[in-house]
Amino acid sequence: MSIPTEIKKSSPTELTIYWDDNHISIFPIKYLRFECTCAGCIDEVTGKRIIREETIPLDISINNAKHVGRYGVQFYFSDNHSTGIYTWKHLRLLCPCMECCKQ
Repeated sequence: MSIPTEIKKSSPTELTIYWDDNHISIFPIKYLRFECTCAGCIDEVTGKRIIREETIPLDISINNAKHVGRYGVQFYFSDNHSTGIYTWKHLRLLCPCMECCKQ
């Protein structure tokens, strides 16, 4: 499993992750916010997404982040959402680059 060597906000609306296998993932922050898997965003019984993409501000940003153990990160979004934990595995699966989308 790949793990990040660096995570940084590359613009007000983008987050870049550099992985230990030399892969680089560039995420629109709105995309990351929509992909949150916490109980407030995904119904725990049905597994259906509760949050609607159109309710997320276009200019949403990340105000802060903290490591969660050795397996993930918790983002603090500008819409005051911070309950989701993004595992390294999940972030890598979410990578929107052309190479990852082919898989």
